[in-house]
Amino acid sequence: MEIPATLPELIDQFPDEEACWEYLKRVRWPEGFVCPRCRGRRASFLETRRLWQCRRCRKQVSLTAGTVLQGTRVPLRKWFLAIFFMARHKQGISALQLQRDLGLGSYQTAWTMLHKLRCGLARRLGQLLRGTVEADEAFVGGRRSGGKRGRGAPNKSLVAVVVERRSATQAGAAFLAVVRDESAEELGATVRGAVEGGTRLLTDGHKTYPTLARSGVRHVAKVQGDPKRAGEILPWVHTIISNLKAWLLGTFRGVSHRHLPRYLLEFNYRLNRRGIADRLFFYLTRRAMEARPLSYHRLTAEGIG
Repeated sequence: MEIPATLPELIDQFPDEEACWEYLKRVRWPEGFVCPRCRGRRASFLETRRLWQCRRCRKQVSLTAGTVLQGTRVPLRKWFLAIFFMARHKQGISALQLQRDLGLGSYQTAWTMLHKLRCGLARRLGQLLRGTVEADEAFVGGRRSGGKRGRGAPNKSLVAVVVERRSATQAGAAFLAVVRDESAEELGATVRGAVEGGTRLLTDGHKTYPTLARSGVRHVAKVQGDPKRAGEILPWVHTIISNLKAWLLGTFRGVSHRHLPRYLLEFNYRLNRRGIADRLFFYLTRRAMEARPLSYHRLTAEGIG
């Protein structure tokens, strides 16, 4: 499928709602209609209502039903612009900037659109890290000035960071997730769930990580000692932590503890696909059509943990 690389190309490729609608149809059903209820492949198209009716179970299906675009009142062209900006801007885009660029009536609409897109970016089942892997944890957020610093700062969120070390000059895939605490049951289990069995796991001297050796991980710990040595012991994981903090502060001016997990989904997805940035528009669109609906009420009501 043709993937727009520039804003003029996007405008030319999708001049109206019909063009966007046809593109979404090819993304959702590249080999033709599939009924979400019975998996039937034959359907009648109801032109006046723009619905497909499965010939096997008679279920009527709209193009966006069961996706993050379900029930949206925002024109598809504006959704496509939001996807394009998220995909093509290396640092992403804030809800305030999206509201301004798309001329949306409210900040809430822009914020909801971006979070709906993020919710479809979770790691797929079975996508585990392998080889030599670095792991560490970091506190993210909290006050930017005044008050305590570091682990004692208020409103901090603990994030587990795991990354493949391909070589001294190259990192592989990564995984980031919010965890409740530094225990073996929480931090340890999150790190173990991100890697394949037999992985060589490099960490600092944190007491949680040695427990992973009992679950089939080859653990190698190096006591950090001087905090300045952190980047020498685990260079890639600390590079990612630094980039994450700069991204959250630079693009979004900080994010809340409640919604941080979805920001991590975007950061992680973008990081692991840094070599195919020119194709992210298509992949983000496909994820939006694969992900389940997420209402504004759920977005604002859900917590973590």
